[in-house]
Amino acid sequence: MGITVFKDNADSSRTYLRITRAINGKEQQRYVRVNGSSKAAMQKAMAEAKKIDQRLQEWQKAVRQLMAINGESLVHEDGTIVGLQLQKRNRDGRKPATEFKIRVKIHDKPPIFKSVSVDRYGFEEAFARSVARICELRDLGTDSEAYQRMLGCIDAYREKYEAQEDESGLPMRLVGKVSQWLRR
Repeated sequence: MGITVFKDNADSSRTYLRITRAINGKEQQRYVRVNGSSKAAMQKAMAEAKKIDQRLQEWQKAVRQLMAINGESLVHEDGTIVGLQLQKRNRDGRKPATEFKIRVKIHDKPPIFKSVSVDRYGFEEAFARSVARICELRDLGTDSEAYQRMLGCIDAYREKYEAQEDESGLPMRLVGKVSQWLRR
C-alpha cells in the first residue's frame, strides 16, 4: 500500500507513480505520469498521487465499515468470533477462573483487551456480555446484523466450555450447573 515510483521498462524515459490500496483481497491501483525529469515535475505528480491515495484510503475505510456492519470480518470459518477466546486462567494462590478474553484491534489503533468472567455471570450471560462489549468497542449497534451473527456463535464456544474440566476432573457444564443451583 502506498505510492511507488517506477519506469514502464528499462529502456524508457517515462516515469510513473503507482498508487496502491488493498482490502480483503481486492486491490485498487492508479497511475500518475511524471511529466519531465525535474524536481518540480515530480512534486506536481506526487501532489496528485497523494490526492488519489486519499480517495483510495476513504474507499478502504468504507469497505471496512460495510464488512463490520454485515459481520463478515467478525466470524472465523470454525464459527468462533474474531478476538474472543474462552480461557481458563490458573494463577498462584487462587482457584482457576474461566473467562471470555476479548481482544479488539481497530485499524491504526492499539488493541483493546477486556475480559468477562464465566464463573461470575454463568456461560450464557458472560457470552452475551462479551458480544455486547465487542460491539461497543467496534461502534456496532446491538440491532445490527453483525451482533446477531456473533450471538449465533454460542454453540462453538459451548462445545469448548463443556470439553473443559475443572481440577476435580468434572466437566465444566456440570460444575456450572451445580454452582448456579447453589447460588439460588
